[in-house]
Amino acid sequence: MLKTSITVFDCILIHYGELALKGLNRPTFEKKLVENIRKALEEVEFKKIRKIHGRIILELSEKADLTKLEHSLMKVFGIAWFAFCFTTDPTLENIKKLTAEKFKLKAGVKVKVSAKRADKTLPFTSMDVNRQLGAYLVEKFNVHVSLKNPEKEIFVELADGKAYIFDRKIKGLYGLPVGISGKVLHLLSGGIDSPVAAWLLMKRGCEIDFLHFHAFQKFNKEKNAKILKLAKVLTQYCFKSRIFFVPFYPFEAEAVEAPPKYRLILFRRFMVRVAEEIANQHGIKALGSGENLAQVSSQTLENMAVISNATSLPIFRPLLTYEKNEIVELAKKIGTFEISITPYKDCCSLFLTKHPTTKAIPEKVEAFEKRMNLKEAIKESLEKTEIINIE
Repeated sequence: MLKTSITVFDCILIHYGELALKGLNRPTFEKKLVENIRKALEEVEFKKIRKIHGRIILELSEKADLTKLEHSLMKVFGIAWFAFCFTTDPTLENIKKLTAEKFKLKAGVKVKVSAKRADKTLPFTSMDVNRQLGAYLVEKFNVHVSLKNPEKEIFVELADGKAYIFDRKIKGLYGLPVGISGKVLHLLSGGIDSPVAAWLLMKRGCEIDFLHFHAFQKFNKEKNAKILKLAKVLTQYCFKSRIFFVPFYPFEAEAVEAPPKYRLILFRRFMVRVAEEIANQHGIKALGSGENLAQVSSQTLENMAVISNATSLPIFRPLLTYEKNEIVELAKKIGTFEISITPYKDCCSLFLTKHPTTKAIPEKVEAFEKRMNLKEAIKESLEKTEIINIE
């Protein structure tokens, strides 16, 4: 992070990755990214944001808080990298002068100049900048040029009638801007996996609403504080969301007679049916889940197929092929891990048994469901659902 909160930079140069490959749809993706950057910076001061070819420029005011700007931009999906820049008119003399003024280099330091020329109308090439600026810095500061192992790298981008000069690229989240891929209703538990799965769906441009099944007779903010905390952390990446808090006791009463080894499968089918009802009411086209193939005995290919058959909506499972250690590392990066490992009465844990079925037979599952009054259980759970908006 930047140590100072008083800006001396002129702007932030923002690059995106995958968006550049979107062909005729590219302007739509760029517009959404700019919109999301504005949302992320609502409480941070800056002058102006504008789009140029292949880049976004964020012009800074004198009072801009660099630390807050960096922290906020690092949570915007669609950004490949960004840099705090100095700017000047695109002449070799101006570039040399500004670089010498802003970057005081110690004698003997290994330096590399990396120029990129987007403006092809200029009378010199990027290689000209590399050679001439490098030679100037050697003479001015007695540094050494090193293309393979530099200790300091000076970047120069020539675009939109300006030279943008900087010495640090800050890696972004990549992915697609949230909202560009539509909305998903995501099943959020209190564990490690489902928050990470939600984050990965956001990375692919999905706007997320959450659905949580709780073990209480009615919604209680204190008892569900852990889920609210998880949702608030995740909402930093998608700007706003809703949580649908659904009690599952109506199902619990109906499942008493079902064989213990099938109860978790029956419950998950109940969950996706409730989720489908809520999704249809709110115009949501897909569901999300933190399931991971064969991570636990109930999450087998056969069981997932039986669960998916309970709904006509697609169920996205972004963690399907992840190792547990990869999920844990992502949870720590996102900021959900410490919350996820705090004790909580998780809904699925109540239906765990020593020997759950690993290969659910659809005909058996349907036969058990026919003995249950699922329609009434779903109706009662939906009637008791509470919606919490988070921004």
